[in-house]
Amino acid sequence: MFCAVADSVEAWSAVADDCFVPLQVRPPGTGRRAFRGEVVSHALDHRVTLARIAASSCRMVRTTRAAARDGFPDTLFLSLQRRGTFRATLAGRTALITAGQAVLYRSREPMTLDVDDGACLTLQVPVAAAGLRGALVDAALARPVPATHPLLRVLTSTADALEAAAPDLDAVAGARMSSTVVDLVDALLRSVAGDEEARPTGPAALATAMQRFLLDHLEDPAVSVDAVARRFGVSARYVGRVFAEAGEPPPATWLRDERLRRAARLLERTPAPTVAATAARCGFADVTTFTRAFRRRHGVPPGTWRERV
Repeated sequence: MFCAVADSVEAWSAVADDCFVPLQVRPPGTGRRAFRGEVVSHALDHRVTLARIAASSCRMVRTTRAAARDGFPDTLFLSLQRRGTFRATLAGRTALITAGQAVLYRSREPMTLDVDDGACLTLQVPVAAAGLRGALVDAALARPVPATHPLLRVLTSTADALEAAAPDLDAVAGARMSSTVVDLVDALLRSVAGDEEARPTGPAALATAMQRFLLDHLEDPAVSVDAVARRFGVSARYVGRVFAEAGEPPPATWLRDERLRRAARLLERTPAPTVAATAARCGFADVTTFTRAFRRRHGVPPGTWRERV
C-alpha cells in the first residue's frame, strides 16, 4: 500500500511523480490558495493498481515533451469519479465528468487534467501487461462514460469491493482479481468505442456481470437462468459453465441464496416488513415457497427470525 498527503501544488507534483504519472500541477486561476491532496493506492499485481485520490481544485499538465521523453510506462488510467468534477483534455477531445461517471486517459498522451475539489477511484493498468488493443484504447480516450452504463456499474462495484479487500489479498487472489478487472475494463472500453460485441470475456468478469444483472432484478420472480442467458446472448448451459469456471455455485443456487440473504437483512430492520412483504421484495412468488426456503436456509421460519431481532 502507498499513502501520501500533500499541502501544496509543489508537493502534489512530487506525489504524482511517485505513484501516478509525472505532471506539472498548477493552482486554478491566479494567486495561491490553500491546497490539499491525498492518495492511497493498492497494487493487486503488476497489472492493476487501485488508487483513491482526492485533491483541491488544480490543473495538472503533462506536456508533449514529458510524454515523449520521461520513460514512464504506457499506462491507462480509468478515473471513476466520486465527488466534484474532472475535466480531461487529450487526444483532441475533452471530457467533463461528474460524480458517478468515468473517463479514460493514457500516460503517453500529452494532457491537461482540471480538478474541481474532486475525489476519484482510479484504476491504473499498463497497456502491455494487460494486453489491451491500442486502437481500442485510442478510440475510448477522453470519452465520458455515463453513470448508468451497466458495465461501469459492474466495474465500479467490483473496484469498491476490491479496494476494501486489497490489504488482505494474497498474491494468488490478487492476480485472479486483477484478471477480472482487466476483463471488465476491456469490455467497458469496447463498449465506449462502439464495439457492438462488447461484453466481459473472462469467466470471473462475465460471472460478475451476470450476478449484477440478477441483483438488479432480484425482486422479479420471473428472473431466472434463462433470463440471464437471453440478456447475454448465450445458452442457459453456458451460464452455468461461466459460474462454475468462476468458482461460483450454480446460478439458480446463487440467486436463491442472494434472495434469502436479502430477506434476512430486511427482517432484521426496525421496523421490519411483514413476511409477505419480504417475500415479494425478494422475488418469491408466494409466501409458502419463501417460508419453506427460508427455514431450510436459516433453520427457523421468517416470522421467528423477525421476532427475535
